[in-house]
Amino acid sequence: MAMTTPGFIIEPLEVRDLELVGVKVFRAEPKRDIRGTVLPTYNKLFFAQIGIQFDVIHENRCVSPAAGTIRGFHYQLPPYGQPKLVQVIRGRILDVVVDLRRSSPTFGRHVKVELSPSSWSQVFIPEGFAHCYCTLDDDTEVIFKLGSPYAPDFSVGLAWNDPDLKIDWPVDESHAIVLERDLERPRFRDLTEFFP
Repeated sequence: MAMTTPGFIIEPLEVRDLELVGVKVFRAEPKRDIRGTVLPTYNKLFFAQIGIQFDVIHENRCVSPAAGTIRGFHYQLPPYGQPKLVQVIRGRILDVVVDLRRSSPTFGRHVKVELSPSSWSQVFIPEGFAHCYCTLDDDTEVIFKLGSPYAPDFSVGLAWNDPDLKIDWPVDESHAIVLERDLERPRFRDLTEFFP
């Protein structure tokens, strides 16, 4: 239900918590009329009402021509930890998040969610998580809203295929399309820097 304040309405999104505290799936039902559809995807005031301070600093649009493309695991260390709101506007992805917060009861665990335009869903990933996705369709397009600028000196990663993480990927390692630098990322057991 929309929240009314003097002069304007804060349109809500449906919110579903995932197994890792702080990681959420947001969904909205599109409004249809003779012109087509309109769909709210982000409202800073609504996020604040549910306890999320998320200012969009930067936005990326990623296009992957082939299914089986792996992007990640990526994250940025403090003070440039990078919360993300991830949405698929064409194709499908399997989105995977690993908890890197030492004090978290789910430290080292992961959660997966499939995103596509037809689900009208997006996933919010707070600071403190490593993020990766695999494209499930050719010509997949993903939009990232980011809450921190890109900081190359603080940008690190984790091996996408670390066997200790026990992630059931939908693509075989021999067929995955992976950037060379992501093939050289450390395993979870070898990481030395985490989030508090």
